[in-house]
Amino acid sequence: MPIHNAKFLETLKLYIVIILKETVIKMKNKLYFKKLIYNLLVKAGCLAKLEKLSLLIQHYLSDLKIYRYEQESGCKIKFVPQGSFKLSIIGNLKNFEIDSTSHVKSDTLIECSGGVKIGRYFHTGRGLTIFSTNHNYDSKELIPYDSTMLKKPVVIKDFVWLGANVTILPGSVIGEGSIVAGGSVVKGTVPDFAIVGGNPIRIIKYRNIHAFKLLRKEGKFF
Repeated sequence: MPIHNAKFLETLKLYIVIILKETVIKMKNKLYFKKLIYNLLVKAGCLAKLEKLSLLIQHYLSDLKIYRYEQESGCKIKFVPQGSFKLSIIGNLKNFEIDSTSHVKSDTLIECSGGVKIGRYFHTGRGLTIFSTNHNYDSKELIPYDSTMLKKPVVIKDFVWLGANVTILPGSVIGEGSIVAGGSVVKGTVPDFAIVGGNPIRIIKYRNIHAFKLLRKEGKFF
């Protein structure tokens, strides 16, 4: 992203000189340091430009990371940024599977060493967390747990919709067409077409199963 604004470049030079001088005597005062940078950029009218540049860099870095995830998992990963470009898929990505019709959003963390499989037309809010392994706390060697990793695969079936900030614990299975309320913690099995919420989750009600199946048959979904 080329920058042709001479005033902007001169301000950056001035900023670097001042920072080098002030670092020696003011580095410990973090609040002063932040105010200094902020005031310089605001007065020069450069803050908005730097924010845009920062977002552009974050976007490109996110694209590169997702490309790596796709190469290692063999899956096409659709990422929908919503407030940030943070997405982390950790563990053995050969154990991660997501359908190309599904997506994940910002601030998602998926630990897939134990196996994570996400079906078709999966919708989720931001802040999703999935764990597929547990530490072994029932150990005779160490407290609070030993080095053993207990693998428990997670399965999310087709047409599942999760609210924001949902946590899915190892070994969970989320049934077809189910809905999980925002902020819920899922442990165990969610029945097909169930609407659940809470920590731990409880069944609130069921969807209109007849209407759901009719819409699915007619291809009325996204």
